Amino acid sequence: MNSEDREFDYKSLLTWFAKHARPLPWREHYRPYEVVLSEFMLQQTQVVTVLPYFARWLKRWPTWSDLARAKEDEILKMWEGLGYYQRARRLWALAQHLESHAISELPKEPEALMEYPGLGPYTSAAVASIAFNQAALPIDGNVRRVLSRYYRNTEVSPSKGQDAFLESKLLPIMKKIKRRRELAQALMELGASHCSPRQPDCEGCPLFKTCSMESVEEAMKFPLKKARPKAVPLTISYAWVENKGKVLLRQRPAKGRFPRQWEPPNCESEDSDESLASLMSLLSKRQLKKVSSVRRDFTKYKVTWNSYETTVPSSYKIEGFDFYDVDDVKKMSLIPVMGKEFNLKN
Repeated sequence: MNSEDREFDYKSLLTWFAKHARPLPWREHYRPYEVVLSEFMLQQTQVVTVLPYFARWLKRWPTWSDLARAKEDEILKMWEGLGYYQRARRLWALAQHLESHAISELPKEPEALMEYPGLGPYTSAAVASIAFNQAALPIDGNVRRVLSRYYRNTEVSPSKGQDAFLESKLLPIMKKIKRRRELAQALMELGASHCSPRQPDCEGCPLFKTCSMESVEEAMKFPLKKARPKAVPLTISYAWVENKGKVLLRQRPAKGRFPRQWEPPNCESEDSDESLASLMSLLSKRQLKKVSSVRRDFTKYKVTWNSYETTVPSSYKIEGFDFYDVDDVKKMSLIPVMGKEFNLKN
């Protein structure tokens, strides 16, 4: 039998999930608000990291209305440490949309959910299936990995062609069974546990007998990935400019990297010496003391963050920047690397 023609063994997977599903808080009642919150937080972030944030968030804003009335700085501060801050903004925008249109409940169908701000194809499918038990297939990295291995799918991942193929295999099953939310979560859970990217536990997998993979070594070759361009080295030099308990900062624009987050004076360049030289020029050649150097890798860049500090007189000014009390800065949402260092310093 051709690997792509095989029937998916959903019964074995559901049996496994019933025994091994993690007791996650959003699974207790499947309330739509909690499911949506979990999906936003879990994008690009592991469950173990999300759990304390999820609990704190619900304690602060237990309903859509509570969240809609929050301020952006409060939202970003609560999100601090999770990264990818646009997720928080989109979640807040969704809450404000529901509040302004007096909408008390989200629709159940994925097509209708996609009409709402912040809900793209994946999140709409996840909310429809998990919160409302609808016949929808949320395809994230875990699901792609499980199913591409199961069917030995040779399309580049991720791709529209691959997603269409996976939907053609799973949606008919989703439509005929009642345990739809469980099947969607079981696929995600299996990808996060047994069917991992590296060293998958094939023998312990509930799909071991019917999967098309014949060895761990073969499984590790799937899904097939497009070659990524090499990340470019980038240095960001920044300075804590202080004056009598105040710090020089500005808020970034609403569009671009780190939208509307706060930052001290900084300069970036692919050349580290040039980055520092530009920063010193910005600060009128003031003497700078180096504080730390931190490396963070992103998709397109390998970033080195070099921080410095200096003190200035009260008359000191840089266009676009203002001085803020340290206690107020602690409540602001700084660029994550900078914010972490500021909190350590203060």
